[in-house]
Amino acid sequence: MISTDSRDVRKGSWQWAVRVAQLAAWGTVALLGVALVAAGLDTADFRLGLGLLAALGAWVYFFFHEALPRWGRHRPTAWIGTVVTVAFACAFYALLRGEVASSQLIFVPVIVVTALLGFVPEAVLTGVLATVGYWSVSNAAGPAPRPLALAFNCGVFLLSGVVAGLLARELQRHYRGEQQEHRLATAVRYRLLAVLNSIDEGIVFSDRQGIVRVVNKRAAELFQVDADEPLGEPVVQLLRTIARKTEEPEDFMELFQQLRDEPDLELREEVQQILPARRQLKLYSGPAFDDAGALVGRIDVYTDITENVRRAAEVEELYEQARKTAESYQRGLLPKAVPKLPRLSMVAHYVAAAGRRAVCGDFYDFMSLPDGRVAVVMGDVCGVGPAAANDAALARYTLRSYAPESADPGELLQRVNARTSAHLPAERFIRLMYGALDPERAVLDYANAGHVPPIVYRHRTGDVEWLGEGGLVLGVEEDARYKSGHVELEPGDMLVLYTDGVTEAPRFGQPFGQGRFMDLIKDWGMGTPGELVQAIRRAVEAWTQEGELRDDLALLVCQVVPDTAVDELVRELVLPNEPSRIGEIRSFVSAFLVDLRAPVEASSEILLAVGEAAANATRHGRRAEGRSEVRIRCSADEGVVSVTIADDGPGFDVSRVERTELPDPFASGGRGLFLMRELMDEVKFETSDRGTNVVLRRRL
Repeated sequence: MISTDSRDVRKGSWQWAVRVAQLAAWGTVALLGVALVAAGLDTADFRLGLGLLAALGAWVYFFFHEALPRWGRHRPTAWIGTVVTVAFACAFYALLRGEVASSQLIFVPVIVVTALLGFVPEAVLTGVLATVGYWSVSNAAGPAPRPLALAFNCGVFLLSGVVAGLLARELQRHYRGEQQEHRLATAVRYRLLAVLNSIDEGIVFSDRQGIVRVVNKRAAELFQVDADEPLGEPVVQLLRTIARKTEEPEDFMELFQQLRDEPDLELREEVQQILPARRQLKLYSGPAFDDAGALVGRIDVYTDITENVRRAAEVEELYEQARKTAESYQRGLLPKAVPKLPRLSMVAHYVAAAGRRAVCGDFYDFMSLPDGRVAVVMGDVCGVGPAAANDAALARYTLRSYAPESADPGELLQRVNARTSAHLPAERFIRLMYGALDPERAVLDYANAGHVPPIVYRHRTGDVEWLGEGGLVLGVEEDARYKSGHVELEPGDMLVLYTDGVTEAPRFGQPFGQGRFMDLIKDWGMGTPGELVQAIRRAVEAWTQEGELRDDLALLVCQVVPDTAVDELVRELVLPNEPSRIGEIRSFVSAFLVDLRAPVEASSEILLAVGEAAANATRHGRRAEGRSEVRIRCSADEGVVSVTIADDGPGFDVSRVERTELPDPFASGGRGLFLMRELMDEVKFETSDRGTNVVLRRRL
């Protein structure tokens, strides 16, 4: 049965040709009915005409509703239809010839209908049959048409058949081509979808007009939509559906608002999805171009990175635990306190590398030698992590074993090198600076095993000297030789030992450098060792812009006490600002008070006040980000003891601590400031956004 619903028929198809031919046939029947009524025929001819019209209508109905659905598109069907239809045309031409001018045109619709249903040969044959019928009827009914009219009408019939046949054939070829392209495109689409559905990423493709053309299986799963439902719809509708399932729907839609002015813009963003499950998605949206470079659409790719982020967080947590363990191990190798010498003031400082560099094996040490000298050591191990800490321990304890037996630093490093070379792997080595310092004469004998050279700041002239004597790093050549150096220090001079974590601190690929380090020592060398250490640390942090240190940072500053300060006992200590360091602070201040021969009662009260100040520093004086240190400075002048506890926290409002009334007995805190004021003669606060200094003074 031929469909009569135009929505089910595609232009150029066989069904479309049948439908057009059927409409043309019924139109011809209607036109003939009008011609019969208007022709003014006598009763007999009119009745004959009505009979022919009824027979033609029955034939049209039978042909289109019975013959074609049963026999289909076969040549016999077309020939039978052609002969019968031409016969009807001849009959109507004979009936209307004398009453209707140009009635011979009745053959033209017959030719067109035949051409639509058949091929070019059938169309030409119909033209020939129409010409024969026209000539035969004209001759039989008389008068015969003139030769010119006969030739013209025959040409019209033949031309109509040829043109109609060619047009019908081209339409059918075009339709078959479209069908072939459609089948090919469908096959490609299904294969493409098969590939896209195998990808673990959600993909949405929209054409240049913003119509959704492809939604793969993964995208449908991510956003709980039917993969076929959005097809053919504006992509903005799908984007709204996706946005409603994200943490920030408005922000998500604003991403795509930029495409109005820049359709070829690439978007990269992370999306927090909350429905149907909490996920973290990475979105890439980019333009799609054809071979000629023309914009044809846009592709959006959604990648679920939830599991990757979770695993990365777990790895980072495990790494951070390992880093803290290695740092704790490394700090355990460092001496608990600096030596207390009458003519020398020492300050040591260590900062472990941050980030993925972890602990890099820098260390320092002090040792008392049998001849009364004090050995100072600064080392740097090749490598990172626990292995570097192990090598640092090897170097430290080997040096401690041989140091009492070797008075010459060069000879000592030769023995240490021979020992460590037997235990270190081929790819590892140790840089080490060793010095034997005579505190009475302020004389330093030293040897350097590939370490960065120490610096001596001359207080009298302000000059900076490099101590360059030494040799190869430890662990490379077992029989390496090391040359000893000798330097005499004067009152006020400073000896600065450091590791390359100071001079090689990076900033956009550029190191801090020896030149900046020398300028820093010249600017701060006139102060105390603690001030110089703080200046160096702050300068390095400012240079790296609070970035991660790629290497450990170790500093050891030793100053010969100036003659003007011999009667003024001054000591300094720099520690990480951590609650676990309060005991070290109390021990440091206690040793200072013992050397002053302070009364036991006064010492206890000072230590209690210092403990409260240190507790406040560790609780409120830490930076929000980065490392925090606390600096303790003890001094005595004309019987007055001053203890300064300095932190690098954000500071506070001094007016909040100026109250003198008793603290609330039921409050959880607030007693520390009250105790400090009660136990000390003077308590002074100096605070800013760079830190807080608490100065405690007590007359002995």
